[in-house]
Amino acid sequence: MENHDGNKDNNKNSDALYNTENDLSSPFGPDDQRGNLNLINPQKIIKSLGIPKKGNVYPMSHIIYNGMADRPTHGPYFFNLLLRPYDNGFTEKYSNKYGPSIGRLEMCDHTGTHIDALSHMAYNGKFFNNISVKDSLTNTGYKKLGIENAGPIITRGIMIDSAAANGVDILEGGYSIGTIEVKKFLKDNNIVPEPGDAIFFHTGASKLFSDPEEYDKFYDSAAGIGFGLAKYMDEIKISVTGSDTPSSEVVPPEDPKTRLPVHQYLIAKAGIHIIDNLNLQAMAKDKIYHFLFICSPISFMGATASPVSPVAIV
Repeated sequence: MENHDGNKDNNKNSDALYNTENDLSSPFGPDDQRGNLNLINPQKIIKSLGIPKKGNVYPMSHIIYNGMADRPTHGPYFFNLLLRPYDNGFTEKYSNKYGPSIGRLEMCDHTGTHIDALSHMAYNGKFFNNISVKDSLTNTGYKKLGIENAGPIITRGIMIDSAAANGVDILEGGYSIGTIEVKKFLKDNNIVPEPGDAIFFHTGASKLFSDPEEYDKFYDSAAGIGFGLAKYMDEIKISVTGSDTPSSEVVPPEDPKTRLPVHQYLIAKAGIHIIDNLNLQAMAKDKIYHFLFICSPISFMGATASPVSPVAIV
């Protein structure tokens, strides 16, 4: 399978990721910690709420479970019952036969379907908005750009079905989704992106999430967002993006001397949040390309990400 566009507009020089003298400043001011989520204003939310016509809801997250797909930096996930209904003699002690259950979780903030905070990626010791890593770092999280700054996200969602556009069920590893391909898909489906939109990409990987051995392979080789496409989404002022793979971007990267350059550009330079490991299979089957998108990260203070369970409503 040949890359589209494909890579002519992809800057392969890692030092040129940020071509403004490494300036990572925010257009929303020196105190900004939300990046392009600031584009989702009340008018944008009200307009987005008018999208659904049928009331059909599509979950966009995977189930989190013991033994799920992971890698050392993203896992493992553990859940066990801390209190069972028959513990402590509660059922016999109280007249209402009281029987509580409580569980305990151990997990990475990047477990399963998750949204990255703007503190997730740095460039040369600086985060988005030129925030120093060293000045913000503590043993219990970051003083700035933690996921608690994201807040609830309600906006228009767009899904690009790159697998279907290429006539395959699953795109090959290393396939770079490019700008020309995306523009054609949008035009063919009469969708015009607007500032504050969320754009997601279906590569077909969703269907393998329940098979950890197979899904873990996508950490090393996966189709995804190319660097040129990342710059395009910056230009059109997207608020959130992501894919149905562990890294959302193309792996291995187009420039072999870099590591996750698309994550780095989108988060550190553009202030665009990324959602990895999305479940887009049902939406792809039903050709849901335009929808109301709702996602509310857990407000973990200073965290670099949060597991999420976003939904698409049509």
